[in-house]
Amino acid sequence: MNILFVCSAKAWGGNEKWTSMAMKALSTEHQLFFIGKSDALLNKFGRYNNATCLPFRSYLDLKTFYALKRFILKNRIDLIVSTKKKEYFMCGILSRQLGIKHLMRLGVSRKMNIPFWHRLNYRSLNDGLIVNAHYLKEELKQYSLFDKHPIHVLYNGIPGFNSEDQFMHGKNGAKFVIVSSGRITKQKGYGLLIDAISRLDKSILNKLEVRIIGEGRNKKEFETQVANLKLEDTFLFTGFVNQPTKLMQDADLFVLLSEREGISNSILEAMTLGIPVLSTDTGGIKELLEDGKTGFLVERNAMAVAQKLTDIIKTIDTNKHVGLNAFKRLQQNFAFDIFEKNICSLFNTILKNR
Repeated sequence: MNILFVCSAKAWGGNEKWTSMAMKALSTEHQLFFIGKSDALLNKFGRYNNATCLPFRSYLDLKTFYALKRFILKNRIDLIVSTKKKEYFMCGILSRQLGIKHLMRLGVSRKMNIPFWHRLNYRSLNDGLIVNAHYLKEELKQYSLFDKHPIHVLYNGIPGFNSEDQFMHGKNGAKFVIVSSGRITKQKGYGLLIDAISRLDKSILNKLEVRIIGEGRNKKEFETQVANLKLEDTFLFTGFVNQPTKLMQDADLFVLLSEREGISNSILEAMTLGIPVLSTDTGGIKELLEDGKTGFLVERNAMAVAQKLTDIIKTIDTNKHVGLNAFKRLQQNFAFDIFEKNICSLFNTILKNR
């Protein structure tokens, strides 16, 4: 079957990683096609079957709409998968015009508070939603517009990590290394992490190294915050790195203090390395982390984070089982071979019913 993925992203993030991963998994059984917005990102998604870019200037950009329609007809697309808000409506209209299937991928929760628009866009113009956590499905099912509408939970896989991989984490450095990675924005909690680190006892600060891996619109602001708190000797901002796990392998702890999160790809990457994770209890995080068993959870305020960090650092030798338990959970639910099997099964079932 011919499957078209559409992603109008301007920057690379968790949603874009999922799109690339889903296409890779499905390409073993189907013909894959891709339309994006940013030519700079095209190679990251993979140049599948005449992959191209369109402007996506608005929810109904007519130039993009008709170019997308021509692409679908020319390549005899059987199923469209839309992944961003800007293309949901457009792909939905085309799927109904052309009599083909349309799936929407949601990576975070959304408020359904505009009855006509949300019923049209999120139900009438698609054949089902794909979400990456059970909490997202439960949140959506609270809205009556999703009664009897298919919502498929498909946990993210991790490229390069398979269910037969072995636990390898080891630590030899003198410093206690904390890492965090992802898009550098306020929502991800980097400012909160810096504030919490500044509250630690000097005896802990002296043996601490914190690496912030990635780029984002608030990076300069956080660098200034570090400078103002005189923490330049503690923090390292690495910028964008193609393989962030190379800067994470020797870490003692991964920290992500997001305001909102589905199931974080960055957290999954850390867990493949056996690194214990500290996170706020938001979104689907509880489907990954049980406090003290497969990770650590903390309230989203600086004093609580500082106290939790102090406790973890002081007891790190007695908490080595946390990283191992997290690794085992990944093997069972988030390995790429498990993801590949699950997504192929889901799409084959949908395509048989077209």
